[in-house]
Amino acid sequence: MENIKNYSIWIISGVLLIFALLCFFAAKDFSKQQSYVEVKGLSEKIVKADVAIWSISFDVKSNDVDSLYASIEKDTAIINSWLLSKGFEASEINVAPVNIYQDTYKDSLFRYNSTTQLSVYTKKVDLIKSSSKDTLSLVKQGIAMSQNSIVFEFSDINSVKPEMLAEAIKNAKDTAIQFAQESGSSLGSVSRGNQGVFDITDKDPGSPEYKKIRVVSTLRFLLK
Repeated sequence: MENIKNYSIWIISGVLLIFALLCFFAAKDFSKQQSYVEVKGLSEKIVKADVAIWSISFDVKSNDVDSLYASIEKDTAIINSWLLSKGFEASEINVAPVNIYQDTYKDSLFRYNSTTQLSVYTKKVDLIKSSSKDTLSLVKQGIAMSQNSIVFEFSDINSVKPEMLAEAIKNAKDTAIQFAQESGSSLGSVSRGNQGVFDITDKDPGSPEYKKIRVVSTLRFLLK
């Protein structure tokens, strides 16, 4: 009985020893896997917008519905003709539904107040830029503009993505190589990567038709 007990103890001890060795080598291997450097790579590029959206709004006030309607039609026709004369296509010009507010206050100057918005959606970025400098001619024709704004957009982001990602990854790898050399290690493979988000902003307030695209990629390299 004593021999059986001792034999069982030896078996249990052996199993525990094997388990301890497995844990040791697993922990050692895990420690090696955790030797890494995480770096960021930046890429920036200046591009010109390829789409422009021009919004023009005007107000009309009147105490008579018929007069209000006639004025809205007249002013809409003036702006539409002016845009066509500048070189825009009819298909690029859109007129939004008229917004009319009825003022029931007894001392109000006008009972009916309306706002009409026209917009131009076009790829003729330079034409919008030059035409927008001549809106005073609309004022001379009696147009009371309440809004005159332009939004420039860059829609072809896929055309610059490959080049910018390649540059961001190269910059990240260069940083990782420098770190490995200074730490006495050698650079291994990439264990994790995040390409980052492409951020598009105006290059500067004076030239919003030029955009700055920026991306920061994050890469984790194993160290050997």
